[in-house]
Amino acid sequence: MKLSACVIFQDGDDLKGWRNSLPNDNVEVVALRTAVNPKLKEPVFQEVGRIDDHIVLSWEYPDFEEYFDFSYCRNKLDEYATGDWILHMDSDERLGSPEDEFWAYIQELNDSEAVAAYLSIAGCNSDLDPQYTHIRKRYNIPAMRLHRRSAFLKWQRICHETLEVDPNGTVVADTDILLYHKGYSQDNEVLMQKAERNGGLMVREYTRDKSQRNWDYLVNTFAYLKQLSKR
Repeated sequence: MKLSACVIFQDGDDLKGWRNSLPNDNVEVVALRTAVNPKLKEPVFQEVGRIDDHIVLSWEYPDFEEYFDFSYCRNKLDEYATGDWILHMDSDERLGSPEDEFWAYIQELNDSEAVAAYLSIAGCNSDLDPQYTHIRKRYNIPAMRLHRRSAFLKWQRICHETLEVDPNGTVVADTDILLYHKGYSQDNEVLMQKAERNGGLMVREYTRDKSQRNWDYLVNTFAYLKQLSKR
């Protein structure tokens, strides 16, 4: 059984730590580099190259706030992934589950009817220590980042993307697979930049789809910005 580990990255991102947290064997890496290129009139997507079990893709676009779309990136990664299961991680995330446990979860999923699975994202180093369970409850959130390779599964939403599944005819499992998100442990300046980025994307999202879901994300993003500005 093979896993496709997919990641979106920018120039300067450290992918070594990301890759080192994954199992060594039976893992295919599919990496998509994104970059702003003001000289372009339209976005340009291309395959940069592949070596063994590594595929590198590139997507350049004229302007971030107008063009960037997380779901577009994840769907392009899925098109190139050839593993039985596909795991999506950010470049500043690390797999926190031990390798033997991780493969046991994957095997259990593979033997089930599930087409996708939830895992948890830990926000602090201390989340990985059982004695800090109160912190884990605060920062861990379920995320559907793992799914079978399937043509009918598609990512939706510009920001805070979601894998759209039919709730009546699709089995989505819950697992104890854990990711550690280093991005939550950055200083206020970095967190502010990320929140502002997400805020811009959520404004565009809400202008296109005035759903309650998008409104809640918009409110939460700007509430977080307000909180950071007071620190």
